[in-house]
Amino acid sequence: MDGQLWIWIVVAIVIIALIVAVVVFGRRAKTAADRKRAAELREKARADALGAHERSAEAARATADAARAESEAERLHKEATDKQEAAERANEVSQDRLRRAGELEPDAGGRSDRDDGETRRERDDDQGDEEGRGPRS
Repeated sequence: MDGQLWIWIVVAIVIIALIVAVVVFGRRAKTAADRKRAAELREKARADALGAHERSAEAARATADAARAESEAERLHKEATDKQEAAERANEVSQDRLRRAGELEPDAGGRSDRDDGETRRERDDDQGDEEGRGPRS
């Protein structure tokens, strides 16, 4: 074997070794970069999951607040209805008492809402006596 042939064999082996080294180191670098990127994606996914969990909790709180508000609105509506009914009953009782008072009063002639001039004058005369001024003329 000739010396020049040995040189070409050594050069070919060195080139093949360099190619193998570049491929091996390239794969390692790509694997390391992929691991780093995967770790970043996992971290972002955790942050997104945490954010989603927080938004879900906020939505649950808002739903609970809305349910409390609806319950309070229903309670207030019922309270208002009850008060309105009580006011109507009180008004009916008042009107009934006025009607009965009018029926019982002999000067009213059976009508509770009657207030003619003569009755007014009698009232004014009575007030004049009470105040010590005497009857009005």
